Amino acid sequence: MKFKSINTQESVKLIENGAVIIDVREKNEFENFHINNAYLIPLSQLSSSKVLEVNPEKKIILIHCKSGVRSKQAANILVDQNYPGEIYEMDKGIIDWITNNQPVITKID
Repeated sequence: MKFKSINTQESVKLIENGAVIIDVREKNEFENFHINNAYLIPLSQLSSSKVLEVNPEKKIILIHCKSGVRSKQAANILVDQNYPGEIYEMDKGIIDWITNNQPVITKID
């Protein structure tokens, strides 16, 4: 199975329909801002089994990072590890998400 790259608008629809959001940025990036209900699994720690821990029902997953580079690497890792669910990847990352005025959770000082 392969993954599909989608834009921000398609990502919003996928999330509204119950997709599990996997953020593959680093912890400090996630703490600064992230999409509500996203699970942090940094690219360096990503595996099919880790994703299944947060998504045991094998719902559709949406992977994202800052700009779309790490999320594509992450999607390929999961494909190579025969992840059993549908994989989508946010093509231009959380930067495009914010540019399109989508909400994020920010760090409270």
